Amino acid sequence: MSKFRLKNLPLSRQILILFMLLTSVLGVGLGIGYPFAVKQYLVNNTYALLEDELFSLSEHITFNEKNELLTIPSSAPYFLQLLLSRYEYSFDMIVYSIDGRHLGSRSSGQITYQDSMDLFREAASHPSGRIQHGELDRADESYLFVSKKMDYHGFPYYIVLFSKEQELNQINSILTRQFLLVFSLLLLVSWLLAVWFSGYLSKPLRSLEELCKKIARRQFDIPLAMDRGDEIGQLARSFDSMKNQLKEYDESQRHFIQNISHELKTPIMAIQGYTQGLIEGVFQGPQAEKGLTIIMEESKRLEKVVGQLLYLTKIESVAQMMQMGRVDLSEMFKLLKVRLSVLNPQVEWELKLPPELVMEGDGEQLSTAFVNIMENQLRYAKSRLNITGKQAGQQVIVTISNDGPPIEEALLPQLFQRFRKGKSGKHGLGLAIARAVFEAHGGTIVAENTADGPCFTMTVPVKSLS
Repeated sequence: MSKFRLKNLPLSRQILILFMLLTSVLGVGLGIGYPFAVKQYLVNNTYALLEDELFSLSEHITFNEKNELLTIPSSAPYFLQLLLSRYEYSFDMIVYSIDGRHLGSRSSGQITYQDSMDLFREAASHPSGRIQHGELDRADESYLFVSKKMDYHGFPYYIVLFSKEQELNQINSILTRQFLLVFSLLLLVSWLLAVWFSGYLSKPLRSLEELCKKIARRQFDIPLAMDRGDEIGQLARSFDSMKNQLKEYDESQRHFIQNISHELKTPIMAIQGYTQGLIEGVFQGPQAEKGLTIIMEESKRLEKVVGQLLYLTKIESVAQMMQMGRVDLSEMFKLLKVRLSVLNPQVEWELKLPPELVMEGDGEQLSTAFVNIMENQLRYAKSRLNITGKQAGQQVIVTISNDGPPIEEALLPQLFQRFRKGKSGKHGLGLAIARAVFEAHGGTIVAENTADGPCFTMTVPVKSLS
């Protein structure tokens, strides 16, 4: 349930909460595990230090003729003093004969007789010749010790070095407090940085949110300046691209409404005008027949415009309903040449096509698209129409060009929009239909002015993308 609540919070707060939870879990884990780890480290190092000191002191232990222990060094080696100078730490030594008699000691504190004898028994129970590590537990005090059986010119003895575990616990407590203090400061600093970082990440996202709201209100002229190279910057650039495309689409829709109103208004007004004249008896005899002819022509023109609009809407909205199959473009263009050459008999057709140019597509729609383009080309061509086709990898590339006048530069960017037409154009829907057909097949169409004349280039995948 908490997961669903968390995702409903602002992103900055999610980042902060998750970071705090992570660091808190880490802090609790370290707070629990650190003292045990330090304690184990101190115990291991205490044994090592005691062992080193045992070997060091054994070189200075001497006995007199009565086997009495002579004076031994009263201070630890210099490196041990440096290591333990910051802490209340000490270690003691006791020397025993092999029968348990106390021969001498160096002690910083009192140790009971019973504890002393227990240390001897622990040392004597261990095989001779090897050093022993051990721990002596008592109700009020525990000891860590190392012991070994030694020999001084034929006189055997036991040497035991020990340290109070309470002193290690005190050192552990000091180190733990210091660690927790440092960790708490680091945790506080990291939380402050997390607050800043969460705001740093969420601020540009809030800017994008404001931009989206403005776009929803159709405010497209607001610039989006976000100088970032990360994923947020990429998202911002995508939003800016989307904004520009929506602006272009919005403008094209306004032009569409204006143009379709004009295209439909002209034939409707002609039909209404002649019909009113016939009803009122203004047109009689031959004039009446002429009026009826004009009404029929304008109604057909109106029907054609509406039919093309419906066809364009169908192609753009239900492209997945296309009837896909095998299409040979080489064969299609040969048939289209026979069918369309009568539109402009003075134009010579030049086909540069392979014997077969096969692709997967809707043959009827592709034929409609190519017819619209070639009708447009034949309308402006002077003497020649060139059609070339080839397969390049997994794509089919077809170019259609003519030797007519160049396309107006101002018209090129909007050439494939609905109701955009040149001076000699008809309804301005043919090229829009062609673009919709090629895009429905996963392809593209581009128009450009070349040295030889206007050229249309169509690129369509060999295999359907559906």
